[in-house]
Parts: sequence; structure tokens; C-alpha cells
Amino acid sequence: MITLKLLGSIKKYCGKENIIIHENEIMLSKIFSVLNQNINSSNYIDKENILILINGVDLSISGTDQKIKSGDIVTIANLIHGG
Repeated sequence: MITLKLLGSIKKYCGKENIIIHENEIMLSKIFSVLNQNINSSNYIDKENILILINGVDLSISGTDQKIKSGDIVTIANLIHGG
């Protein structure tokens, strides 16, 4: 089980704080598919302007596709937000 912890407008767009993925292992790129399946209405998540933490550690997603494993907590937040 992998937990996606959503913050800020991403949480608002999905209408929930967490998304549970019932798989033992997935690639980071699949997380965006999962997010898009959970978004309400016509909102859009810009992959270039998000912060991703895996188990509290900042992840650089420039050109690499990371494996996410069961038990991992992936925190996702927008870098750009209102005040």
C-alpha cells in the first residue's frame, strides 16, 4: 500500500487529503495518472510546479522515474499558490 498525501490546491482539486494505492510498487510517473483520475471537474495539475516528497525527502523529478514502494508516503504540493 502506497499513500499519496495531498496538500494545498491539489487536495482541494481531488476533494480528499489522501489517496491510497493498493500496489506493492509503482513508478513515479504512474502517480500523475492516479492524481488525474481523482481530480474533480476540469482542474489541472502542472507537473512542473509541484513539490514531491517521498517519506519526507525532497525528490528531484528531472528526467528520472523513481520506484515508489509499499509503505512509502508520497507528499504532493503545489509550489505556486495564493496568499
